[in-house]
Amino acid sequence: MNPYEFEQFLKYSQIRNSTRSDSEKISSFIQWCKNKGIEEVILRLSTDEKNWLHENYFLDFTTSRVIVSKKSFTRKLLDTGFIAGMAPFPYMILTKDKKVPDFKKRINLNTSEIIRKDISNFFIWYPEIEKLYMRKGIETIISNMLGTAISANFLTIRKTDGKEYSFRLPVGKNGTFEKIYYWLEKTLPIKISAT
Repeated sequence: MNPYEFEQFLKYSQIRNSTRSDSEKISSFIQWCKNKGIEEVILRLSTDEKNWLHENYFLDFTTSRVIVSKKSFTRKLLDTGFIAGMAPFPYMILTKDKKVPDFKKRINLNTSEIIRKDISNFFIWYPEIEKLYMRKGIETIISNMLGTAISANFLTIRKTDGKEYSFRLPVGKNGTFEKIYYWLEKTLPIKISAT
């Protein structure tokens, strides 16, 4: 989606002045994108492995698929994540700030660029997903004399062909379990369960 298309959506929907719930606003945005043939990132979750030698990924949930893209080494260090996993355009729909967004800051996420960046990136179409599981978990590691607790949630995607992909979702970068689960459940056209 480009800035012009987003501005068209805002004008067409009058979404910011609407009394609809947040989930209804996002559902309206998703439907508008589908009607226009636009694939847009709705949620982006950031994965982290405890061991720095393992791969870390972004999970981009679009209007039609999940894109799994490997983080570069610098992104592993500097990744701050999104607020409760919400991608920039959907977040702007929900924000109480009525200012027109500054599109010069390149806030949009282009799905074809995400796929093209690295050969190890892959995607899963929603009809290929049998089930998506979320598990709330707390892991504690000691990193100094006082100790540091690190909270993480876990996400597993099971495909219809039996393959499974499991990811560790740090709370500091993605928000709480409840927020992630809520938005996944409200925005994705697949079954999601909490275990």
